[in-house]
Amino acid sequence: MSTLLEKTAIQEKLWAFLLKQPCPFPEIVRPSTRGKKLIARECFSEPKETYFLELGSGWGEVALELAEKNPQTGFLLWEKKLDRIRTTEKFRKKLQLSNIRYLSVNFLWFFEEIWEKEQFQTILINFPDPWPKKKHWKNRIMQPQFLDVILNWLRPGGRLLFATDHAPYARKTIKLFRNYPSLRYSDSEFSFSRPGFPPSRFETEKKEEGKRIYYLERIKS
Repeated sequence: MSTLLEKTAIQEKLWAFLLKQPCPFPEIVRPSTRGKKLIARECFSEPKETYFLELGSGWGEVALELAEKNPQTGFLLWEKKLDRIRTTEKFRKKLQLSNIRYLSVNFLWFFEEIWEKEQFQTILINFPDPWPKKKHWKNRIMQPQFLDVILNWLRPGGRLLFATDHAPYARKTIKLFRNYPSLRYSDSEFSFSRPGFPPSRFETEKKEEGKRIYYLERIKS
């Protein structure tokens, strides 16, 4: 009981801290109060046809290219490092894109309390930390509890995209996906290419180093 109470108290403090933080620019979205979850279409001045969520968007190079090509899709970029969001915002302004918004919080703190269910047509997770040592595997983002929440946000027929350059992590994630009957793949459980999809800065660097990239795509039934 004491552990649960401590966790609740910490969460309350985190929320109080979050709600007091000023937004550096209006494209950053946050819940107005605890308990009021975000709705993707309300994050934009004009509703979009579909919505795309990227977890850990880095400097935004993937989303910027996709947003320019897909003006009727709303892109929500979840990135805890504000300096990276500032960089993305600089290029968003230059390209005059109105279909990008940001969420600048640590999603591991507030993960289950942010979005209403079935918001997104696509969720992208690009190159999360693989935590290669076995004793650190518990820190990997791809865990059953995490995936449960992700699937709750994804619309039926929506896509979950995952990429890593760490083969053991790819294998573990494939095994995890197999435990979810609602997730299906089209042709194969993984691929070494993702045609027509813009590469991230990290992805380009790894390919230049000769690293093999594992791409996983699943569709929610």
